[in-house]
Amino acid sequence: VMLQDSRLEYSYAQHTRLSCGAPLAINMDHGAELIRAAEVMLQDTGATLSPKVRLAWLGADRGVGIVACAAGGPIRKGDVLLKGLATNASVLSSDFSYCWESSSFEAFLATVAQEPESGTAGSARLQIRIALLLVRLTRLSASQCGFEGASALERYISAIPAVEAALPAFWDPASRELLKGSTQFGKAEEAAAEAHRGAAAIFTRLPDTVFAEESSNKPTLEEFVAAFIKASALVSTRAFQTGCSLGAVLCPVLDFLNHTELEKTNAGYRFTDEDFSLEALKPVRDGKEILVCYDKEADYLDMWERYGFFDTAATIHTVEILIPSSSALFSSLGIGPFWIPENHFNVPLTCPLRTALTELAQASLGAQASEEQVDQHALLQMANLIRSHLGVYPDWLNRPNDDTVCAGDLVAKQPQAARKVLLYERDLLASTLGKIEGLTRGALSCATQVAA
Repeated sequence: VMLQDSRLEYSYAQHTRLSCGAPLAINMDHGAELIRAAEVMLQDTGATLSPKVRLAWLGADRGVGIVACAAGGPIRKGDVLLKGLATNASVLSSDFSYCWESSSFEAFLATVAQEPESGTAGSARLQIRIALLLVRLTRLSASQCGFEGASALERYISAIPAVEAALPAFWDPASRELLKGSTQFGKAEEAAAEAHRGAAAIFTRLPDTVFAEESSNKPTLEEFVAAFIKASALVSTRAFQTGCSLGAVLCPVLDFLNHTELEKTNAGYRFTDEDFSLEALKPVRDGKEILVCYDKEADYLDMWERYGFFDTAATIHTVEILIPSSSALFSSLGIGPFWIPENHFNVPLTCPLRTALTELAQASLGAQASEEQVDQHALLQMANLIRSHLGVYPDWLNRPNDDTVCAGDLVAKQPQAARKVLLYERDLLASTLGKIEGLTRGALSCATQVAA
């Protein structure tokens, strides 16, 4: 999603032309193009954007957003800021059919398994549908006719940012290597491999005719994999789970909504089987951005992993560690990962790892051990595990940082993002380790240290 609260820091820019696939530093011209595409969508579909808000360019790191506009009058609680019909002309849905698709492709898409119990109903279908549409749009942009005859929805999709270079799962292998030392490296490696495996598996099942136009052929494997990666990033960062017959959707203009902490949310959106709307939850002053909370339970690194930005307003901060295979605890606990909470003053240090270590300590020391002895034993082991993890962070973190890159360059900012992640983890773990050392009252330096 393109915009966020003013306190958020970005690891990516906004705009990549489908026809070239190379990241660009977004500028005002790109923002104007996106706004024009949104305005055409509103006009062609009959959706209504309240005169109390406007679409505005907010700078290279913020892109285009929905902003309160005094000229239309003050925004009050309950005001409808955006309303439109949910049709195949106004939203890209997992569960609609579209004129550019062949009947054999629609039949194939209906067979794609979904996961409604995980809250991702429709996402798989939407991802495949977007991938095929991106192939179509890339071909159109390279043709002599260009986008002539393309629908307003297609033109909007062609203008939205390609954000895959912002997400660690879609970094190039050399950039992912910079995350070594963090569990984010393993996650990114597995996600990247899974995306390519998934794309290849789906490609083998695609019918020979996927587009309605007789002259348009099934994409090559290379075409489809590239489009599938882009589609994966778009679904991750822009799609809505509607909770109704629409399934998962990309909803133009509504997808300009940006994230803030729950307490600062000033609007809410709603989908029904027939329409969608955006409503003010509180008064909003002129010039203030319309914001929602993406996930009130997500922590700092969750937001970066899923959306590609660092949420400095996040209230939940944790770091995951792994149990080394050389550790005596490996056979009992497995590799993990286990999350470690940040050090809060006067807040008990509680987490599943400490609970598991306490249970192991109780079993090891026996019933004669006091509660304090068991707790000290568990904390000593936890401290050693954290020390072990701290020892794998790379030495280059200690070198001076060069942050003189273009504000909007997606790829050039990947090393900065990796550095930020590793320093964040290292600092949090060091702080929590300090708290454990305080709780053990110097026992860490004694000969009774427990080897992890």
